[in-house]
Amino acid sequence: MARESTITFEQVAAVAGSIKAHGGKATMRNVRESLGSGSMATILKFLQQWQGGQLRQSQAIDDAMDPSIARAISNQIASKVQEATANTTAQLADLQIETDTLIAENERQAADIDLQATELSALQEQYAALAGRTQQLETEATRTAAALVTERQAAESARVELAKAELRLEAVPRIEAEIEKVRAELLEARAQSAKLHEEAAVATAKLESEFNLRQSISTQLTEATANAAEAVKRAIANAEALSHENVSVQTHQARLEDAARELATANETVNTVRAEAKKAGEEAAELRGQLIAVSKPLVKKSAKTKVE
Repeated sequence: MARESTITFEQVAAVAGSIKAHGGKATMRNVRESLGSGSMATILKFLQQWQGGQLRQSQAIDDAMDPSIARAISNQIASKVQEATANTTAQLADLQIETDTLIAENERQAADIDLQATELSALQEQYAALAGRTQQLETEATRTAAALVTERQAAESARVELAKAELRLEAVPRIEAEIEKVRAELLEARAQSAKLHEEAAVATAKLESEFNLRQSISTQLTEATANAAEAVKRAIANAEALSHENVSVQTHQARLEDAARELATANETVNTVRAEAKKAGEEAAELRGQLIAVSKPLVKKSAKTKVE
């Protein structure tokens, strides 16, 4: 696409007329220096149009003159032909210089255009690379955004877990106090259990002793009963043998009474031992009940503590 001209014909004509009015030559270079901008080709084109207009204006003036005046002017012109020829030659030299300058300018602009084309190609390649890089960055940005969303969700979950952990940590002192309380209760219960075990052991030993005593008394009672029965047998035998002897009868009667008294004493001893054994059994049963009642909550508390 051709570039839009930055100067106009009116600007070039005004500058060229001003230079000519001040006695200078309206050359392409002078006009360019006066304007301060514009390409040489554009200035040359507008300058040629202005010069053509100046020639047509001169011819129109010549056509409107009186013939005598025109001849006088022609004579005057003829006298200055040589000067005009010299001026024309000078103008041709100036035009040649301007043409060379224009050619050099065109060559420079062509070189600039080639350089700009090369730069444009490099810029296009850079644009393509940047477009690819931009697409890659957009893809990475999308992936990064998704990762950030995931990380935000993870961070939110972590904050929730942290809040829960903080709540649990706040409850730790209370739980530790409860644990210490349960431990103290457990130690106290263990001490009571040990004491009850000791009492139960003592009661068991006492019960075993009383049972052994009862067995011993029962054995003694059996022996006493056997002895009494033997004594009765002997008394009966003696009574039958000495039925005719009053002294012997009285003696055997006394022995029989003694045996009866021994038997009564043995029976009383047996009854006493039985009562004590029954009492010891009741106490042992009561101690076992107390031991079981104390052990159950201790076992429950111990299991609860282990679970916590």
